[in-house]
Amino acid sequence: MGLFDSTTMNLAEQGLDATWYKQRIISHNIANADTPDFKAKTVEFGLILEEKCKCKYHEWINHECHDKDVYGRSLNEPLKLSVVTTYETDTNQILDGNNVDMEKEQLALADAQYQYSALMDYMNSRYSMIRLAVSKN
Repeated sequence: MGLFDSTTMNLAEQGLDATWYKQRIISHNIANADTPDFKAKTVEFGLILEEKCKCKYHEWINHECHDKDVYGRSLNEPLKLSVVTTYETDTNQILDGNNVDMEKEQLALADAQYQYSALMDYMNSRYSMIRLAVSKN
């Protein structure tokens, strides 16, 4: 295992990719708010644990989950984020067929930016700890 190969670092990297993608889709929706017949898209992402981890219990070692099956054998499948893009169906269409709700899109964009910022803060703190540890030697 490398220095940067922890489960949390991998999930943080995947989270950064997912939130960047979500911001891109939301920006595309906002840019097309006046385009006739444009249908807004939404992006949802979450951790898939149920499908990847068919196990009886979790064993935590060094802040990493070592999943075990019913017989105590380790399951070494990496955890991944699932990203799903769908067309928005919760908003009403206006006369030209467009269904972009600007307030909803701006709120979703602010939320995605906050998520991205929080993940970047986490990554920076991890790298700061590593820099500190290396500089002490």
